[in-house]
Amino acid sequence: YLECSSVEEVANAIEDMAIQGAFSISVAAGYGLALTDFSGNPSQSLRECAERLVSTRPTGLALSRMVGACVAAADAAISKNEDPVAAIVSLADRGAAALARQGWKTGQLACELLPDNAGVLTHCFPDRSFCYLLMEAKRVGKNLTIFCSETRPYLQGARLTAFCSQQAGFDTRVITDSMGAFFMRNGDIDALITAADHVCMDGTVCNKIGTYAHALAAHANDLPFYVLRQSGPDTESADESNIEIELRDGEAVLDFGGQRSAPQGVSGLYPGFDITPPDLVRAIVTDRGVFKATEIANYVDSRPFVDDAVV
Repeated sequence: YLECSSVEEVANAIEDMAIQGAFSISVAAGYGLALTDFSGNPSQSLRECAERLVSTRPTGLALSRMVGACVAAADAAISKNEDPVAAIVSLADRGAAALARQGWKTGQLACELLPDNAGVLTHCFPDRSFCYLLMEAKRVGKNLTIFCSETRPYLQGARLTAFCSQQAGFDTRVITDSMGAFFMRNGDIDALITAADHVCMDGTVCNKIGTYAHALAAHANDLPFYVLRQSGPDTESADESNIEIELRDGEAVLDFGGQRSAPQGVSGLYPGFDITPPDLVRAIVTDRGVFKATEIANYVDSRPFVDDAVV
């Protein structure tokens, strides 16, 4: 376990990929805001810490929503001379519980889309919804083979997704990021499933770099690409023009098992995410149902599975 005792330590943990998954980092950021030092100017300190946490993941819709809700709760507490830390923790507790319920329902609905004995390709760490999908598949007796792309440069697929799949009891294979298309064409893959850090109202998906390439290969091989997005689209993002792609430290790309993989003087490039257009997405799976990518805006008007005003 990684113990954080300050807002900056939580922010660094998110930026350094010590915490993975769009919704997991949102919960961490919510609790992290409770570490704000309120001894001086509480309102100013609160906003500075909130800005620091939001800056860790510009594409993180769930993170910004959680932090925004926690700020509102703390502001209300301060205005009543109540404890802002207690208000933040209470709000984060409710948000975490709502996200867990949303994730479970999303996983159940996604499981229904997969045939028995399916080969499933994943990329990066699809967060709790994918874990719940695996749990539901095990519960109903579906046999799955999970292909985890290693997800360079931090190997989330190899270290996290593969671990979850193995622990759930499924045949698990780790492949390099460039192998997905081969296995699709070879008939080993029946579906591509990823999470999404950001979904626009037109169905555009932003996820870990490499998702777009897998989506293109799936489309070329007439295989479905299912996106797990348990809390729907960003109502403030009409299309990809609202998405900021993080350009991260390129040195991470050049590190391979602690060894530099390229000659000195060669630089690396590392955009953290890429964008997949809606025509490459078969469906977006949410807690409120399965939507065509181009119809994901209907999520907003559908009946909520839980009271998810927080997230």
